[in-house]
Amino acid sequence: MDPQNPNPRGAYAAEEEQDPLDLIIQSFNERWFHGWDATPEEQRVKFVTIAKYVREHPNFQRQFVDNPDTQNRELALMKMVDDAIRKQRRTELELYKLYSQDGAFQQALRDVVRRMVGGGR
Repeated sequence: MDPQNPNPRGAYAAEEEQDPLDLIIQSFNERWFHGWDATPEEQRVKFVTIAKYVREHPNFQRQFVDNPDTQNRELALMKMVDDAIRKQRRTELELYKLYSQDGAFQQALRDVVRRMVGGGR
């Protein structure tokens, strides 16, 4: 059966679907890493590594996932992201410096990690 109008018109386009993680990272990179000399794949690896560390943190399930107290969840996430950044400071010195010196960057990175680990309650 043919469609009613074989030439549909509208404001939509047949865009290829992007991975939500790629969209999150792209948005973050556009805001914070204009001059960064890492490729998009290298940037993705950095975020995935941080999120993986947070998910594998011994307190992740108890203090973040299962914690009904929003404020304590956020404090736990902050500590886990801080730990992840500190653990990588030797290999990611630029990222560590930016994280330790810029409060807005810290918050933005935590927000990205929260979305990556599924903490968008």
